[in-house]
Amino acid sequence: MEKIKVTITCALSSIYIFINNLFGIFTPLVLITTIAMLSDLLTRLYAVSMHDDEKIESRKVLQGLGKKLGLCLLICITLTMDAGLMIVAETLNFELAVHTVFTGFTLAWILVRELISNLENLAYAGVALPQFVVKALNTAKDKIDSNADKGGNENANTAKAIDEESIQQTWCENGTSEEYRCPLGGQCEYYSDKQ
Repeated sequence: MEKIKVTITCALSSIYIFINNLFGIFTPLVLITTIAMLSDLLTRLYAVSMHDDEKIESRKVLQGLGKKLGLCLLICITLTMDAGLMIVAETLNFELAVHTVFTGFTLAWILVRELISNLENLAYAGVALPQFVVKALNTAKDKIDSNADKGGNENANTAKAIDEESIQQTWCENGTSEEYRCPLGGQCEYYSDKQ
């Protein structure tokens, strides 16, 4: 038993050192983002299990895993971009303060996106969501988009509108059940447009 414990500890330590070597100061963000991605899959399964008319389908689970794999590939691509930026900076004798610029913004963007998806899944399952959490995540998403793209906020505003719309739609669709009441009490734009 002790040998298994030592082997697992060594394996986990090696993985952590490898991740830390790649991501540097963003290593905790990588770990938190990974947890958010896994919890998104779990909250989706939970949401589906709360509805009698839906069944957990292996194809949809595989599609969800495929999307997570795509996000991991996106992280790899931004790591490659950062490595290329470092090569260019060294060639031109520039000193960069952070070596993972694109990766840091991408990780933050993915984390907020996954957390919003978790909230959507919980709302679909009938869990009441505090409005301040939804607003905080939308604010974080706007800040990330505006800091990553100083050229304009059209993409940030569009992303915010889509996220708020999907959450409000989920709330309103579930707002008619006896188990769940929309925390906005039907006072949102989506509800009034629906009437």
